[in-house]
Amino acid sequence: MRKTYRYRNLSFAITDEEEAKFTVEFISDGNEGQTVINIPGDKDPEIDDEGTVSLGKGKDLRSDTTISFSDMSNALPEEDEIRIRYKINNRTIKEHVNKKSVEDKPIIILFIKFPKS
Repeated sequence: MRKTYRYRNLSFAITDEEEAKFTVEFISDGNEGQTVINIPGDKDPEIDDEGTVSLGKGKDLRSDTTISFSDMSNALPEEDEIRIRYKINNRTIKEHVNKKSVEDKPIIILFIKFPKS
């Protein structure tokens, strides 16, 4: 059974008209994975490996919790950890790290609210 890491109660204050840009940044060498972000509405963005996508404006993100699902792996035998930094508008909201000896293919879930700033 694969280990799932859940990070609840994350928040990012944002104005109504400000656009939220979500970034997945790999810190350890050899990481690869897929991230899907469930936002209010029917247009859920995806990120292959690492990158940045727009989640929309603050006013459109307040109605529900935004949930990010990352399915990760690291095949490099010389790398002993999986380390990933999650950002919104270039500010870190969570840095995940786990030893590959604990889980070499983790599922990482972030639960994010967007309160008004």
